Amino acid sequence: MRLRLRHDITVGLDLRGVLPSRMLPMSLEEAAKVTVWEGNRRVELGEFFTVEMETRREDTLRIIGDLSNVDNIGAGLDGGTLFVQGSVGHHVGQEMQDGSLYIHGHVGNNLAEGMKGGFLKVLGNVGDRVGAPLPGENRGMAGGNVFILGSAGNEVGHRMRRGTIAITNDCGDYVGYEMLAGTIFVGGKAGASPGLMMRRGTIILCGNRPSDLMAGFAHACRYKPAMMSLLAKDFSRQEVPEAARLISLRDYDLYHGDLVQMGRGEILLPA
Repeated sequence: MRLRLRHDITVGLDLRGVLPSRMLPMSLEEAAKVTVWEGNRRVELGEFFTVEMETRREDTLRIIGDLSNVDNIGAGLDGGTLFVQGSVGHHVGQEMQDGSLYIHGHVGNNLAEGMKGGFLKVLGNVGDRVGAPLPGENRGMAGGNVFILGSAGNEVGHRMRRGTIAITNDCGDYVGYEMLAGTIFVGGKAGASPGLMMRRGTIILCGNRPSDLMAGFAHACRYKPAMMSLLAKDFSRQEVPEAARLISLRDYDLYHGDLVQMGRGEILLPA
């Protein structure tokens, strides 16, 4: 099934619940009558989208158009494939559980917020707080894999508990802020204070130098991590060669920190 945007969206639209598992069993007429929120009023999908039959893959829902003012795309995704061609708003992939979500465009803030599982790939730049906790929650991303083939904003992996976030270009400040576990890979350079208050987990920074780290990180050793070859194979297996090519099987300097949080986290920098 394919949803093609009819006209520009000027008032915020919320597409929570527009998922393959719900939409694909419907007829085109039923799908057009599904209601969503535009600001504070209920509207039917057919007011904004032309609903068409998709013949290439039966498990795929495609959304086409400039969705910069559309939030919560893929929120709660529990299976199948959701493919978006165009830039989107905030809270994409919120509490995603399973399935695959592809965004061919830029994304706003809070990508993969509270994500629990699945595969999420963005061909563009994203905003702040990738994999962060939901409001009022103590833990952020708890599983799944996020690949950003562009740059990211601040606080990537805030209170991340499990899973992998890979960014091919640069990211902003406080990557891995209060990180609990999991893996963050940055192919470019991270901004200020990477690993601030992290407890556990691994952050790989391909574009940073030791002088970019805070005093709360202490050099442990220089070695060739076995995990790098495993990551490269995993990225290739998940059809993200752009990230796999950035992994260098060279020596890395290992830093433990943040020492104010007992120093169980680790940051890896190319030697």
